[in-house]
Amino acid sequence: MEFDQELKLGIFGCGSMGEAIAKGVLEAGVVYSADLYLYDIALDKSSYLKERLNVNVTNSSEELVNSCNTILLAVKPQDLGDLLKEVSHLIDSSKLVISIAAGVSIKSIKNILSKKARVARVMPNMGALENHSVSALCHDDQSTAEDKELSKKIFKSIGDVIEVDERHMDAATAVSGSGPAYFFYVTEMLEEAAVAMGIDEDRARQLAVKTAIASAVLLRDSGYSAGSLRKRVASKGGTTEAAFSVFEKKKLHDIFLEGVKAARKRSRELSGGE
Repeated sequence: MEFDQELKLGIFGCGSMGEAIAKGVLEAGVVYSADLYLYDIALDKSSYLKERLNVNVTNSSEELVNSCNTILLAVKPQDLGDLLKEVSHLIDSSKLVISIAAGVSIKSIKNILSKKARVARVMPNMGALENHSVSALCHDDQSTAEDKELSKKIFKSIGDVIEVDERHMDAATAVSGSGPAYFFYVTEMLEEAAVAMGIDEDRARQLAVKTAIASAVLLRDSGYSAGSLRKRVASKGGTTEAAFSVFEKKKLHDIFLEGVKAARKRSRELSGGE
């Protein structure tokens, strides 16, 4: 492990994502446990992680900011504004601020903090719980090359990182941030279809879940695109083609695209259309 000797990382929020990032940076050797600070208004959450990870828990938001040079905001978007107002007087250009709040633009954050604040915006997804997140990442103009490398290092500890322009963050949120739910939904529907056709619930779940896992591994490792693999399964005149003829008739493609665009629209609304 190669620790960053100067990094003092503070994480606001000890929910699922905050916990996953805390575990990830420790296991990957990004930061020493003695240099990782947590704060959550729910003391039971931060106390649990203090015991489990042997890290620091601060008694206030101000204490966390004063203890750290890098601040990671892992709180709900609706709580972010109040938190930033609490600590804005303590954050200057010497600190890097990283936000994972969905739909909250860099401009919105800097409007509360300072135009000179160094801010990164990241959209990880639920895969972080198993170190398989894909995180979309962007920075403001004040961020240094070192800031960008540090942000990537932090989020590579929980999976993969893809850098995007901020104008594409709402789309990334709709695709990768919300994406796990889409795949869970397809798996859920496969399971329900199996039960509807007479298979017992336990076997239906095994068939659906293991098919989903096998398909994901094949897509990752085969080198083929999703479209080409789909066509290889859907042979002419076969059972899969029969299913897709119904999907096409019902315009499933259009419905799905409309849903993802609705997610992007909601992300834009949350950011005030920035």
